[in-house]
Amino acid sequence: MGAHSKTEAGQEPTPHEPTPPQPTPQAKPGYRWRNQVAADRRFTMLWAIIALVAVAIAALTLTVGAQSRAEPAPEDPTAVRAAADAITSLMTFSPDQTAEQRESVANQLTGILAADYAARGPDVVFPNAVASKVSMKTTVSSAAPGSRHDELMTVLVFATQEVTVGQAQDYPTRIGIARWATVTKIGDVWRLSRLQNVSPQ
Repeated sequence: MGAHSKTEAGQEPTPHEPTPPQPTPQAKPGYRWRNQVAADRRFTMLWAIIALVAVAIAALTLTVGAQSRAEPAPEDPTAVRAAADAITSLMTFSPDQTAEQRESVANQLTGILAADYAARGPDVVFPNAVASKVSMKTTVSSAAPGSRHDELMTVLVFATQEVTVGQAQDYPTRIGIARWATVTKIGDVWRLSRLQNVSPQ
């Protein structure tokens, strides 16, 4: 008989040991970025910028939305009332106005307007009112708050004036006016400090 292999002697073939997988070397930081073509890098950078801008816009939108939903601070109604009362007093006068009446008006004013009224009286409202013996009666029809900065507040005032000159008391001229009144808080009291035309009268 021919030669026998080792298996014929009852011996099992020796199994071959499997070769363990070799660990994949880790890529160095930035390796994939550097190995991208220039067009891919620009594309990736573009999308990163777009994502950052989107996040910034979303944050801004949330902030603005929260602020818009916040309740505005209530305006002080006493400031609006003080402006209306002061304009009514300042713009209502006659040639026989007493010193007490002028003092009452002065107590509702402050700042340059108060100093001007102390020196000129009704001439502050109507040029040459004293010399021309002008009478004026002013009725405020409505007043609304404007802007406020600390102790200053603007008030939009609408009123009607009845003006007579000299002895023509039976023929008053009626005029509708609109004024921006600035009131200043002195202690706990609002006083009229400035008057400005809303439009040429």
